[in-house]
Amino acid sequence: MAISTDLRQDREIALRLQRAWSAFFESFGRLTPVQRDVIPEVLQGRDLLVCSATASGKTEAVCAPLIERFLDLAKPWTILYISPTRALVNDLYARLEVPLQRLSLKLSRRTGEYHGDVKKEVPNVLLTTPESFDSILCRGRRPDSLGHVLSGVVALVLDEIHLLFGTPRGEQVRYLVERLRRLRREAKLKGWASSDGFQTIGLSATIPDPDAVLSLFIPQGRAIVVPGGREIDVVTMPGEKLYLYIDDAIPAYLASCAEPQKLLVFSNSRRRVDDLAFRLTPKLRELGYKVGVHHGSLSKNVRLATEEVAKTESGVVIFATSTLEIGIDIGDIDLVVLDEPPPDVPALLQRIGRGNRRSNETWLMICPRSRAESIIHSAMIDAARDGWLGPSEHGPYYAVARQQIASYIFQSRRRSRTRNKILSFLECSVEPFIGRSILDHMVETGELKEDAEGIRLGEEWEERATYGKIHSNIEDNPEMTVVDEESGKKIAKGVVYRGGKGLHIGGQMLQVRKCAKRKIEVRRVVVDKKIPVGEWAYSARKWVAGAGQPQAVRRYLGIKEDEWPVVAGDNNYVFHFGGARRRAIIELAASLEPSNIGSIKINEWFLEMPAGPIKAPSWLLRVGPGTLEIIISDRINLLERRLGRPLANRSLPIDVRVEELRRWLRIEDELAYIKSCRWVRVEDNEVKMALLSLVKSQ
Repeated sequence: MAISTDLRQDREIALRLQRAWSAFFESFGRLTPVQRDVIPEVLQGRDLLVCSATASGKTEAVCAPLIERFLDLAKPWTILYISPTRALVNDLYARLEVPLQRLSLKLSRRTGEYHGDVKKEVPNVLLTTPESFDSILCRGRRPDSLGHVLSGVVALVLDEIHLLFGTPRGEQVRYLVERLRRLRREAKLKGWASSDGFQTIGLSATIPDPDAVLSLFIPQGRAIVVPGGREIDVVTMPGEKLYLYIDDAIPAYLASCAEPQKLLVFSNSRRRVDDLAFRLTPKLRELGYKVGVHHGSLSKNVRLATEEVAKTESGVVIFATSTLEIGIDIGDIDLVVLDEPPPDVPALLQRIGRGNRRSNETWLMICPRSRAESIIHSAMIDAARDGWLGPSEHGPYYAVARQQIASYIFQSRRRSRTRNKILSFLECSVEPFIGRSILDHMVETGELKEDAEGIRLGEEWEERATYGKIHSNIEDNPEMTVVDEESGKKIAKGVVYRGGKGLHIGGQMLQVRKCAKRKIEVRRVVVDKKIPVGEWAYSARKWVAGAGQPQAVRRYLGIKEDEWPVVAGDNNYVFHFGGARRRAIIELAASLEPSNIGSIKINEWFLEMPAGPIKAPSWLLRVGPGTLEIIISDRINLLERRLGRPLANRSLPIDVRVEELRRWLRIEDELAYIKSCRWVRVEDNEVKMALLSLVKSQ
């Protein structure tokens, strides 16, 4: 009988993984498509960006061949594995622990929650987060011949790279990789290591623009994109209304199931997650289901308890934000429920990828609250089925340079660096004029101190270094922490509390007992109507409304890219579908025409204008890039809010803030596109009604 091509490839790869095969693949017997494509390339030592579906075996595809490559090295060696979250580090640790034990290799993790002393024994695989990577670079010096705990790094793996791309933490990783390169060169020069290079591999399930990711993180690498995903089946129930209220939909679905189910319910905000869990818990418990809650403001203990319930219980409903989009092991989910449309198609794929991971299809329920939400859900599911990921929107985060300058100085044994050394380091990630301006501003404002011996940290950064905050670009949260009155254990953080006796957090009713010194002491109580819910919220992070949803809807409705549909009436609604960036450009242009004040409204989807001719107005057609760039500085605070820029930007020099906005706005390209588009009256009644529903939802 002829041997299939796949089986022949598997056998050939198994022969090349003489030791790693049994540890990683023996229990599976066969490889997945991504493993067949990637393992030979990794064994060749190539830098790669690996893109394939969730749960396709990417981790084993890179770890097994990397370990096989380096098993025979004489000097201590380390594979440094960077993951975006602590939870994912913990999940990877559990996943890699047994294979590495079989090979007698040391596995360590270092996060804010796990402070393993990696300096005692250099690990073969070190799992960590960007912040802890920063900390290890600064604090990892050794007194022996190895010099530094990272001097033997032979490979760097950047996991879930789409969660880093286009974020401050991703920008931080770019700087950290450059610092690792410099450390490795020092290691070779001083004899700590025999070579100064390392292999770099990025992993992701969903990236709209692989080339952009490569250019930022793996400039010498190439992308391996393994197509394929699972079928998306949308669950409907007999007699279901078009907009079934989620409070009714979930209990009704579970009551119709013959066997216990595991449901994962995604919402876009932490408060919404808490509200749903609180309202639905009584109904779900009546059906015999346990409830878990998971989001970034809940304490580690609460999140771990939810993850454990999800792994061990057969009948459970988990309410979560994007914290469970990534590959944390919570067992096999039977149904993913979308309470709200995700912000873009990659986020949708991450969410639905959590369901039915052991099969070729994923089951999905959507719970739209309006016709507009129904359209957005349908548009995004349609795009996901077609493999359309939407626009790639990204730009610089120059405020990260401040943190990296301070951390780079702190890494030095003398806690001091020369100006030229710092500028040389910055030039690897930003243009020279940006680096010089930021460094000069930090010296002028006292953040740094400069004298004949070099540049040192000022008092503020010294204090941040003392408490470990120098390693993070996650903005400080000045809000309150919720603590259990009896045990003293933290329940949640980042709470903005304005008064009242009741908080419903994590699906539980909490009675406020005491509030002082940024701490709210509470006790758990049964749902009691006598305790009114107080006024509270979670502190909101800056978030930009991108073009992911609007562009998916444009595509779904069959509207051409060079057309702006106009719904005419008492007012004209002109759909640009461009998200926050296009909104900002149009607002800048409109501000130059005095007659527009009060007469035109603009959001991420459309313009609302007085009724008139169906054509682009002259103020939008005649404006030039130079004119808009001139007025950026006059509206800088508004523009930074529109584009979700971090508060740390307020500490940058004005010229750098303007340059960052200019690069995010891409004014010249946007204006060229805007002027090339035709304004077209909508005649199709179905399209018109769909667009009007979007107008009503804004």
